Amino acid sequence: MSLQTGPIVRRCSIVLFLVGLSLGTQNDGADNVGDSGDYCDADGCGAVRRKLVYNEDSVSLAITENGVKFIEQFLPSSLKSLPSTDCRESRGDFCLTWGDSIKAVVKRKALKGHGCFEMNFSSRPTSNTLPTSCIPLDGAAWYGGAELHTQRWPLNDVDLPMQPFISNDIVPEKSSFGNVLEPYWINSKGVGLFVDDSTPLHVAINEKKSRFLCLQAKYQEPHFPRAMSEYITLNYTICKQRNVREIRNFVHDLLFDIPSGMPDKRMMKSPIWSTWARYKTLINQTKVLQLAAEIKSHGFSNSQIEIDDKLTTKYGDFDFDPEKFPDPLGMVQQLKTDGFRTTVWITPFANLDSDAFMEGVEKGYWLRDVSGKVPALVKWWQGIGGIIDVTNEDAIEWFVGRLREMQTEFHIDSFKFDAGEMTYLPSSYSTKYRLGNPGFFTTLYVDMVSRFGDMIEVRCGYKSQRHPVFVRMGDKESNWGYENGFKSLIPTILTLGILGYPYVLPDMIGGNGYGENLGIDVVLPERELYIRWLQLSAYLPSMQFSFVPWDFDEEVVEIAREMVKVHEDIVTPLLYQASTEAQKSGAPLIRPLWWIEPDAEEALNCDDEFLVGDSLLVAPITDRGSRSRDIYIPRGEWRDNLRNRKVTGPVTLRNYEISLQQIATFDRIKQ
Repeated sequence: MSLQTGPIVRRCSIVLFLVGLSLGTQNDGADNVGDSGDYCDADGCGAVRRKLVYNEDSVSLAITENGVKFIEQFLPSSLKSLPSTDCRESRGDFCLTWGDSIKAVVKRKALKGHGCFEMNFSSRPTSNTLPTSCIPLDGAAWYGGAELHTQRWPLNDVDLPMQPFISNDIVPEKSSFGNVLEPYWINSKGVGLFVDDSTPLHVAINEKKSRFLCLQAKYQEPHFPRAMSEYITLNYTICKQRNVREIRNFVHDLLFDIPSGMPDKRMMKSPIWSTWARYKTLINQTKVLQLAAEIKSHGFSNSQIEIDDKLTTKYGDFDFDPEKFPDPLGMVQQLKTDGFRTTVWITPFANLDSDAFMEGVEKGYWLRDVSGKVPALVKWWQGIGGIIDVTNEDAIEWFVGRLREMQTEFHIDSFKFDAGEMTYLPSSYSTKYRLGNPGFFTTLYVDMVSRFGDMIEVRCGYKSQRHPVFVRMGDKESNWGYENGFKSLIPTILTLGILGYPYVLPDMIGGNGYGENLGIDVVLPERELYIRWLQLSAYLPSMQFSFVPWDFDEEVVEIAREMVKVHEDIVTPLLYQASTEAQKSGAPLIRPLWWIEPDAEEALNCDDEFLVGDSLLVAPITDRGSRSRDIYIPRGEWRDNLRNRKVTGPVTLRNYEISLQQIATFDRIKQ
């Protein structure tokens, strides 16, 4: 984890406000009581003043910099009716207790030489008040947290009810936090907050249009079982830098590891061809070889063919179904002769009817029920079975060893690893070793599968940024909207980037084409949607086909050929360069406009443009039927690649015309 010193921030004068406390008396107005003290840190010395303000309708705690409030936290209003007591141990800190069961402490905390504030809000499990803190969303643009089904950038208009902050599969769980998440948020004012892993964290965003980001500590089975502790505690830290980019870099260096390398270069350069969207589970050897022949005959390059769901005899057995694949080794050898590498789809599950399930039961390799004696069964999207216990090193060696045998027997190059989210953990379970935080199940799962090197892909993440592998977006749906459709692509990749995951694998071009019967129905996406998705994907870290261009017509094939060439010849060198930077600082490959212009309102709120590295701006069409759009150009000199002209920013190009065959891009000439 990097601990490099970040930029020096301005000297801060900090005032702490608590609004609405009764102190055992009744107050109808806004009477104030306060005191002050001095403190010094790396930024200099300043005055800290605690100020109590009585108010009828709110209880809030604010932190102010140079007289300007930069964050305010609203605490449960039930505190108004309780008498409070000052419990400070040192001058300048903030500490109050309400009765003998609720306590709030704010302390200055030096991190990387800068003053941050650590908030501890705790209550006894017997109390009727849960530790809860709500931060207003209005007044700043907010980013971070998690991949979402309805992904927005910034996230101010997201609407999610209070729920455990755990990873979920965003296809069935549309109102939950998604496959990749980190308990960390930043805003356009340069404020960042992150929650300690020890907190049994629940989060709500803009619940019932409240305009708040609410954090809550709560024990809830199975993921947050009650601990043997006197208090339940919400513990989080607030830091301030000059702008959104500086706070992103500051917090990233505090919290996350940087990638130890980069994913397989061929995966980044040339298209992945998957069987999933086009064939769903109805795959066989003939279809795989036919797909390879079609790719080759149409003149497309490849990084690999990925053989997806329903290749095995039983879910959990690492083999090929002999009825569907009569000669799997011969098939793979033919693919290699034709220039294809081969990867196959793997999950951490084994269904009840599989040989693997029975072996895992005998050896105690699956998650177990709370007694620890029998497997804890899980219902996943293809059946009922066990899930590997990633805290058990013997189970890991068994799982990995069986995959090594499959690789050796069938000459498989690598794997696509699915699942890993909390959605698919049993409703009641135990692990060999206590996880501490449920997110660590995902961390350990990614640790396990990353033993197979840089050619794998995963679709989940929690504090697993160090691995040089592609993190795939959750399954995208074949629609135009923000609801897990085309418009969610840019917000999703930008969000994953600031969460510390630079190597993002976009999902299938055109989406997954789901019908009523998941895994069977194949619904071809709209032609226009497919073209616009194809154009956008050409500028992202990897291209992944399943629905193929010749499923449409020759014009689509020609556009696809052009976009693959653009990706390989123009975009890939920029991605390689950005990957070098990612390995030094964790910087994303695909960046928001505020990365180079962190104080511009247009850049802070733009969700349909992005940068490849710092040098290429991409502005795709994201609306059905549109042939023009407004494009914001940040400050500096840029070359308009469609018009072959120079553009000086900041400027908004109004009604910029873009045909169906085009995508607008701009090269940065000078800052």
